Amino acid sequence: MEIPSKAYTASLTDYQFRLLATMCHLSGTKGGFKASVAELCNQTGNPSDRTVRRAIKALQEQGFIVVDKTRRANGYQGINKYQVQTDTNVTLEKIQTDTSDRTSHDYLSRSSMVDKPLVPNSQDSNKLKDIGNKNVSMKEVLIPMRKYQDDGDDLAGFGLVEERDAPQPAIRKSDPKTRGKRPEHEWTPMDVAAEFSFRVGRKYPLLPGTVNVKQLSGALAKFRKQYDTNALIELELLRLFMMDERNFRDIGDEAPHLYKLFLASFGKKMNQARENLGLNKVTAPTETVVKMGTLTASDGTVFQNSLSGRAQLERHEKRLQSK
Repeated sequence: MEIPSKAYTASLTDYQFRLLATMCHLSGTKGGFKASVAELCNQTGNPSDRTVRRAIKALQEQGFIVVDKTRRANGYQGINKYQVQTDTNVTLEKIQTDTSDRTSHDYLSRSSMVDKPLVPNSQDSNKLKDIGNKNVSMKEVLIPMRKYQDDGDDLAGFGLVEERDAPQPAIRKSDPKTRGKRPEHEWTPMDVAAEFSFRVGRKYPLLPGTVNVKQLSGALAKFRKQYDTNALIELELLRLFMMDERNFRDIGDEAPHLYKLFLASFGKKMNQARENLGLNKVTAPTETVVKMGTLTASDGTVFQNSLSGRAQLERHEKRLQSK
């Protein structure tokens, strides 16, 4: 079925026009078809249910389609029938007076029952035979549907076919586990520290608890204030650090101090990281080395207070004694 010619000049949004074109395609030569909102979503590129329902209402108001709402045996909304109108002069008033558009099985709208009064007024209560020939004021009687729920879109019954999307939980920025759901430029020092621990753990899975995330986070926060660094610069420095295998030569002995080596690399790699990100070079920070505990030999030689440092100190003392 071809798209009505007046659709090209009507005040339709891009999506409303696309939905009308899809309906014309589904109608075939008969001009009518049955489809759920979910099916129309799939046919038109998976927009939200609310977008589809609003577009249906807009097309209905402008007279491009007629919607025949159906009910299942339990009273819930069934799959709607749609009739594409080739004559776009059909107005909303005509649509609303269609006797097939009913709130229940026993109720017709007032406009369609002018000649079929339901309840006469008190003055004419004894003249039932003359009711059909007099202009009698009428009362509308609504028969409510059991367990009916409105979806709030002013489209009665549409919300009964598909379930609403479950509300998504809020993303907590204070939880580093959610960093993958947030843009990297918003990462906190704790996020970057957690990412450092994750990458080291993935590279050396047999060394659990290698990185002290809390201490690294505190140092990164301090550096941000002193050297105006940010998450993107820190992540680029992390990438450069992980690429240099020399940083992991003593990983077995120096594992607890690995994050200190990472911080110490800031002074050497800062401008390279900034250049990789398209930023201007700056004066490289000079105080990025985190102090470690030290041991002093009998001749004044200083060694780190670590497993490998103590072993080196012991060998050095033996050499001094042998001399």
